[in-house]
Amino acid sequence: MPPEVGVREARRTERAARAAEDGLLLDPPPLPPLLRGARRRWMAALIGLGVLQAGLAGLSAWALVQLQAAPAGLGPVLLRALLVLVLAAFAVGGLTVQQRVLAERLGQDYVHELRLRLVADALAPGHRTGLGVTVARTTNDLTAVRSWVSQGIAPLAVGLPLIAGGILTLGVLHPLLAATAAVVLALFALLLGLVARRALVSTRALRRSRGRMAARIAETVTAAEAIRAAGGGDRELRGLRESSDAVVSRAVHRAEAVGALRAAGIVAATLLTLLVAAAGTALALGPGITVAAMAVAGMTSTPVLEMGRIVEYRQNQRAARMVLGPALDAADERRRTAERAREDSARARPPAGLPARGVHVELPGITADGRPLRALPGERVHLTSSDPAAPSALLRRLLAPGTTVEGEHRPDAVWVDGENLRALAPRRVRELVGLAAAGTVFERGSLARALHYRRPDLDGAHDQEVLRAVGLDADALPRGTRTRLRGGGDPLGRADRARLALARALYGTPPLLLVDGLEGDLDDAGRERLAELLRRYPGVVLLVGGASLAARIGAREHRLPGTSDGPVGPARPRTAADHQDDDDD
Repeated sequence: MPPEVGVREARRTERAARAAEDGLLLDPPPLPPLLRGARRRWMAALIGLGVLQAGLAGLSAWALVQLQAAPAGLGPVLLRALLVLVLAAFAVGGLTVQQRVLAERLGQDYVHELRLRLVADALAPGHRTGLGVTVARTTNDLTAVRSWVSQGIAPLAVGLPLIAGGILTLGVLHPLLAATAAVVLALFALLLGLVARRALVSTRALRRSRGRMAARIAETVTAAEAIRAAGGGDRELRGLRESSDAVVSRAVHRAEAVGALRAAGIVAATLLTLLVAAAGTALALGPGITVAAMAVAGMTSTPVLEMGRIVEYRQNQRAARMVLGPALDAADERRRTAERAREDSARARPPAGLPARGVHVELPGITADGRPLRALPGERVHLTSSDPAAPSALLRRLLAPGTTVEGEHRPDAVWVDGENLRALAPRRVRELVGLAAAGTVFERGSLARALHYRRPDLDGAHDQEVLRAVGLDADALPRGTRTRLRGGGDPLGRADRARLALARALYGTPPLLLVDGLEGDLDDAGRERLAELLRRYPGVVLLVGGASLAARIGAREHRLPGTSDGPVGPARPRTAADHQDDDDD
């Protein structure tokens, strides 16, 4: 190994060790590019606004020189200079408004892209991140990114041309004025560099504490009923108090670094104007030149005043990137792995002896090798296994194209009525397969929307018929089928939610009906109706449930081998995003 390579490696190892001590992630994966599509035009417009403001600063300096040289009285020179100054002030105000609008548009558009990617990953099979962490990422972390783009990058795009134009204008007035301003700005940049790392470390610690607290609150609220039943409210509040105290302590510690950044901006902006004025006086440049230099320094100090806040936003964004970068990178890897697995399964040839109607299911790692699950219309199959999780895992995997058991790379073979489920569009899959599972959480919206969610293409002509078949009395609800469902299914009770899940699965009579533990959520009357519906169902029924229900509907048993791989998910190694979840949870 060449000596210079060894030196670089040693330095990198030292940096990684230092970053780990400070709780930082060295070289996290980058976020998606900011300058893409319309955002390029908006950034160019922001830079143009900065150039225009720099030009206005020079024009104001010229007007001030003219004002000082004007003869006494309201002569044309004085009036012209005053008019230029007033118009320049209003022009700067108008440009500032446009700057804020463009900056917000830039930030919101970028965050919108990131938010959709995070939510899409949360909806994808194999997603393991907890609710609290997901909420923290899509709120706190994305807010940090938006603030950096709209109140950090955008002001820089405007402020840097303004600062450069101000120094150039001072150089025209006198080179030493420009040199004075440059020295002040150089010392200011050095000070920001010294404080910035401290701000990053404290920001990272605060965000991790907030992530843990968010996860704990989400889990506590979700388990509220069980906590009340066990009388554990005080214990949970004590635990939350500890998490909250940690957030408070780290927030106060971060405030010290943030205060230093903002103070540095105020001091630098003040010194810039004062030292330029002092330099003008020391050089005996005359009142007109000195006043003009002070005006230019004052306009230049406006972005300088914001630099401390901009660096604060930058450190917030860097801390957020240490969370979002690995998360988005892992999501992209899961998507690519799932897409490859889905394409391999979609290209598979029909298995030998495939019936024109019926179901053929062969999922490597779940079904036994050489023993696919086959059933004809009207058959009911009871899935069993020595591993209690295996039957439900088969149903999830069946509806999750592209997922595999860890270490398993053979393609799936899922055929329904002669069609390869892995090669079909989602709409066609919904037409062929219906799922009714215990504990179904419904989308926010009307009951009619929840009923039609699987088949929005069908009209409501058979709504009442399907609801009556499962025993759900919509007329007893405040607004019938227009009743709004919130909180996963309120105001429906547990049994009625199970009935609605069954109605949704039955809607349109799909050739394959999947039932996962539904009888546990139903009352006695609901279980009677469920047994009757399954017994008479014309398509194939795959049942995960008790032996008594299976016997009542005449289901045959299909035994799956036991698995020890845990939840089914994309085959992938553990990534930095998983370790990040450990930190945040």
